[in-house]
Amino acid sequence: MKHRSCYIPTCIIRFLSIVFAFLLFPKLAAATCCDGEISQYPTCKNRTYIYTSLAPDASTVSSDTLKETEIQSSIFDVCKNDENGPVKKCLLSMALRARFSSLDVLGSVAPEEFSAYDLAATFRLPWAWYSRSGWGGGIRVISSIGVLNGAGDNALVVSLIPLLTFGSKDGGFTLDMGAGGALLSRHRFGAQDFGGYFQFALTAGLSIPLFKNFGAGYRFLHYSDAAIYGQGKTGADLHMLELIYRF
Repeated sequence: MKHRSCYIPTCIIRFLSIVFAFLLFPKLAAATCCDGEISQYPTCKNRTYIYTSLAPDASTVSSDTLKETEIQSSIFDVCKNDENGPVKKCLLSMALRARFSSLDVLGSVAPEEFSAYDLAATFRLPWAWYSRSGWGGGIRVISSIGVLNGAGDNALVVSLIPLLTFGSKDGGFTLDMGAGGALLSRHRFGAQDFGGYFQFALTAGLSIPLFKNFGAGYRFLHYSDAAIYGQGKTGADLHMLELIYRF
């Protein structure tokens, strides 16, 4: 029976620490990253704050101006129903993902077939452009943690990938593509060697709404070392189905 190592390199632990810090960052930095541009206009008894740089002095703003400002607000709904102060809502969605095909698309043909399961979180970033109809584009980040299996061996995989997105502001209909990095707890699977623990990650995806906050999607994910570990290394192409929950 083949022994399966449970050793997780120090670099994996450091990467996870960075990811968790990123998850905490929106709340910790919300009050400072938009310094001078968050005007506190109580629009209801729950004190909904509006993100704007159009009118820093609330005393000079009419109710009509406030409505117009709210329409043109940032993609961040700053401090909704928060009595303690402004907090960004950066988490857009969570997704459970599973591979349904490993048909090779990029690079050499992989000698092993892989399966993958993971949990992914998508976050908004400040750079976005949407029309009043709610359609446009922006930059987001998707992070994931899961398991990659091949030739009877399992590896823990964590990834962080910036995305260029097009679609609806609420994340229902979305087309995206991006490139980032991933860390694997092992890089040899039977006859296949990825070359090293760090891999470049390329992705493209499409999502649609299903029911209320739930949606479904398809994601193509490619892992490759881009020859940084030498020639003759082979990556993997994963075609994944996603079950998405939007916040």
